[in-house]
Amino acid sequence: MSRKVNISVDNLPDTLRGQIHGVESAIDNESLALFTDNKDVRVSIENAAHGLRAYSNTFNHYDLWGRFVRSGHKKLPLEEAPKKTIITRKISEKVDGILYDGEIKITPAVVSSRKDGEDIEYLVWPSDREEKVERALIRLASKGKIVKINFKSGIQYAVVFSMNELAQELKAVGQSMPYPQIKEALEALQGSKLSFKYSATDTKNTDIDDSFYESNMNFLSSLHFSGKKGQGGNVKCVACLNAFVHNMIDNLEYKGYYFNSAQELKRGLSRWMMLRLYHLWRYAAPGKTYHFRLLSIMEKYGSIYSTDNITENKLKALRRDMTTTMKDLIEKGAISEYSITNVKDDKTGNIIDYTYEMHPSDQFCDEILTLNKHNKRIEIQGGKRVVENVVHLDEDTIEAIVQD
Repeated sequence: MSRKVNISVDNLPDTLRGQIHGVESAIDNESLALFTDNKDVRVSIENAAHGLRAYSNTFNHYDLWGRFVRSGHKKLPLEEAPKKTIITRKISEKVDGILYDGEIKITPAVVSSRKDGEDIEYLVWPSDREEKVERALIRLASKGKIVKINFKSGIQYAVVFSMNELAQELKAVGQSMPYPQIKEALEALQGSKLSFKYSATDTKNTDIDDSFYESNMNFLSSLHFSGKKGQGGNVKCVACLNAFVHNMIDNLEYKGYYFNSAQELKRGLSRWMMLRLYHLWRYAAPGKTYHFRLLSIMEKYGSIYSTDNITENKLKALRRDMTTTMKDLIEKGAISEYSITNVKDDKTGNIIDYTYEMHPSDQFCDEILTLNKHNKRIEIQGGKRVVENVVHLDEDTIEAIVQD
């Protein structure tokens, strides 16, 4: 059962109280009630392979984009900063018949850490650590720790939690961090900036013109802490979500997944692939397969860039990484098997890429079926999916129709 918070202005940090008119919890707000509705997605306890899984939400296309830095440029003193600090990546994803194409730019945050008795300023790029904390934060929001705050400047959705609650979510999936690390990760998420520039093409309806979007925002809109000195895990936090995520909650542009299944995996690539399967493989069933190209998927993940020169040794290293991830997905029960096909250069005959074909496990098919039913119910309740009126005929009416 989700534990929805019932919060008032008086519960919020002093930095917020004078800026707001009121607060609504998921108990009172329709959009948040749908976002935190997870009562129908618990896997039956009778299925020993599953147990009861922790439920969370993942946002359409937003969570599939390479928003996190996978190698290098993670934390540097300001004086050691490279000349180019903004990381640019391509966007190319097809979700629910919509093709998103463009680019994303990631600007690092500046955070202050104490070292040898003095405060040192660092550049911090959002990396695996920040991704773990963001996933745990959305998990808390999905459990009901989310509110709508009516600021004088506008409305924002915010996650309200204690440092201990966030630490417990991380610990539950084997990602324990000390409080200072969690706090720094939150500060990095709030300070790091995202710039989007992309088009959205409806591939199912060619009569609809392409849409174009361009925006700049932070991973988290703002961050607030309150408590007493030395309180540690009892420190209260309010993390305001950015406008992009806010709109996706309002428009039901999210899907459910089992948090434990994805986040318990030790490797970043394995966690990302598992989340991707939950998000994109919504028609997983016995006999259906999922295909991808190695270089394309590694570029989406953020391990390589489209401009990189992929040598033979680099390609072998990427294949080894993916082989380990495939083994992780088999052990986790997401896929039953996979196969690899070489992609060769027509002129030289050299291997330049690999095509992977994955087969879903019965367990994963069952999970997807449960999640799809839940998602359909949420869309019906939220008015996104129209249910046709059904005419019920009694036996006398049917008999009359037949006789006519």
